[in-house]
Amino acid sequence: MPGMTESPSINVPGLVTAVVQDSPHKIFIGGLPNYLNEDQVKELLMSFGQLKAFNLVKDSATGLSKGYAFCEYADVSITDQAIAGLNGMQLGDKKLIVQRASVGAKNNQMNLQAQVPVQIQVPGLNLAAGAGPATEILCLMNMVTPDELRDEEEYEDILEDIKEECNKYGVVRSVEIPRPIEGVEVPGCGKVFVEFNSIIDCQKAQQNLAGRKFANRVVVTSYYDPDRYHRREF
Repeated sequence: MPGMTESPSINVPGLVTAVVQDSPHKIFIGGLPNYLNEDQVKELLMSFGQLKAFNLVKDSATGLSKGYAFCEYADVSITDQAIAGLNGMQLGDKKLIVQRASVGAKNNQMNLQAQVPVQIQVPGLNLAAGAGPATEILCLMNMVTPDELRDEEEYEDILEDIKEECNKYGVVRSVEIPRPIEGVEVPGCGKVFVEFNSIIDCQKAQQNLAGRKFANRVVVTSYYDPDRYHRREF
């Protein structure tokens, strides 16, 4: 960001700078599937806390992700917790390698096998056990963009498409697609939540939809906590 590099020590709450300064708290995230964009990687990282700086490394010629990123959290005390939770996490067919950027990478590689990944439920991401513990709620990510949901007709079309697709795998009880509201940060906006009649139906849908393309975007899935779904906590 222009003007941000001159005063890297000033942390404006909610503002994430694109320059990750070298420090003991700088984190390296490797093994990212190339189809995940900046916002999705950021969302994964922010499930642990607010970021101060984040940079997804891209190929300068194509603009595509090179599969690794750097970040620093606003609250440095959560650095270790985030590393423990993310390191070894299965994303699609890849496993994340997450460690402090300033520590010699070689030493850390040796310990990777010994570390058991912490099972955390990150909305919309495939975790080590497939997509977390199975529930009757499926969360679909990277399927819709907030812009598409603004238009009433487009929103109705998307809703119909998703219901039709999901009904192939079982009985759909409800579908929730949080829509953007001007000037308000809507939780879960950009995700699709589908409630099935049974866990078995939901598992069938998860197996069929994960990795599928919807409007040229690769769908990322996870199961979602039914209590949170019914309380509308997206």
